[in-house]
Amino acid sequence: MPPSTYSIDEAQELTRQAAKAISDTQPEVWGMPEWNICHHLANELAKKFEGFNLDVELRKQDGRRPDIVVHQRGHNENNLIVFQVKIKPSTASIQEDLDKIRNTFFQEPYSYKYGIFLSVGKLPDPLPELDKSRIRIVEVYGWARMTNEEFEERKRQR
Repeated sequence: MPPSTYSIDEAQELTRQAAKAISDTQPEVWGMPEWNICHHLANELAKKFEGFNLDVELRKQDGRRPDIVVHQRGHNENNLIVFQVKIKPSTASIQEDLDKIRNTFFQEPYSYKYGIFLSVGKLPDPLPELDKSRIRIVEVYGWARMTNEEFEERKRQR
């Protein structure tokens, strides 16, 4: 698939598939530290996003370090997705990461097309407002114990 043809819906679904693959093959990853989770998630995401590079904790020119990026290395002309990952996030920590995505990584010089916040653990209530045309939230919670039907139902709810 050419890089410019991924939609936010496809990006969200591919992220869910990558997380489900981890849950199916090595669910213990979800109990590891955030940087380790990001490593395993990036490995699975790399199988999904053809034509892109995936990097974890990539230090940007201004010292910022998003958790995972889906991009083409060496320039900012085709930056697709910036991921922020949190374990058992609070509403405030989600808001902070969403603000970071909007106010830093969507802006020049980075200009990422989409942002995905991945929650490892149950999402808090209430959730911050977000522009679903560019940002999505993916929750990884109890997937190792879910049947495929339960997973599909949970996915429809988000």
